[in-house]
Amino acid sequence: MKRLIYITNMLYLFSLSLWVGGMFLLGILVEIVVRVKLKEHGPLASQVMNSIMDAFNVHIIYTCLGLMTLSVVLRYFADRNATRGFQDPVVTKKRYTKQTLFIVMVLVALYIGSILRPQMHEMDLKKKANPHEVRLQKQFDSYHSQLTWLYTVNMILGLSLFYIHGKEMTRFREEGSSSMAGER
Repeated sequence: MKRLIYITNMLYLFSLSLWVGGMFLLGILVEIVVRVKLKEHGPLASQVMNSIMDAFNVHIIYTCLGLMTLSVVLRYFADRNATRGFQDPVVTKKRYTKQTLFIVMVLVALYIGSILRPQMHEMDLKKKANPHEVRLQKQFDSYHSQLTWLYTVNMILGLSLFYIHGKEMTRFREEGSSSMAGER
């Protein structure tokens, strides 16, 4: 049972690191490189960025969500069937802080991938068809600003989850070493 709990924790943390790391990589490095290097090639820059955003916001994030959800479900059943009554050390004031942060991250990611991303693509096509239409550019900029803020929220929530997991792992290690010292 301990092995299953360890595996689910590692699967969860791997998925979370891929998700949050991908947001940093995409939001900081890729966008800056595409904007700077392909500035003269506006349509190409847009096409490259759209392709990367589609791959990340749909395929990679949804895979991470699936793996994280699977690990949470497996962990739930492992905890219920544990013979020793193992419980995670709670390091937050509220018991379900981790779950709440995860649910908010999922909802924001689903909004970005299923609603905002298609709206941005549609607006980008309209903007390319009418390049002199200022209203379309403003609407696209509004969507882009919203995407930036939502990515920022999800990055902060993801880093918060890392912090909570780090505190739990430290506390678990401290409790495990103190109980081992008492057995000697």
